[in-house]
Amino acid sequence: MAVRIGEQLQAFAAEKIPAILGTVRRDGSAQMNPVWFEYDDGYFWINGGPQRGWLRHIRRDPKQRVTLLLIDPKSMWRWAQIQGRVVDVTEEGAWEHIDRLSRRYLGQEYMRRPGDKRLKVKIEPLRVTGGDNRVPWD
Repeated sequence: MAVRIGEQLQAFAAEKIPAILGTVRRDGSAQMNPVWFEYDDGYFWINGGPQRGWLRHIRRDPKQRVTLLLIDPKSMWRWAQIQGRVVDVTEEGAWEHIDRLSRRYLGQEYMRRPGDKRLKVKIEPLRVTGGDNRVPWD
């Protein structure tokens, strides 16, 4: 069941910080990758090319749980760990989404290469830990 994301964590997630995405490889080991993300309408959204290892893990096991770790680069005591499940992976709107993320992180649209494809991933938050200087998120 999805958890509510409070105003403090929503504000933190709106900052221009990357997330570390954790997925599980076929052999059971963890894979961690930096990703751009956004929080919108109760879900965390990420985007990637279909050749990415983390996307292959998600597509191999649609019920796989994922973890997003957000850490303030100015203070490691301001962080959030979001455990969630992937509820959708789609090409629909994926280019518009990566452009929005690229404008957020780089200030410009995403560089397209011939033949590139993108997938937009919707993550439902199930558990949140962390806080701001050891004070839990609201």
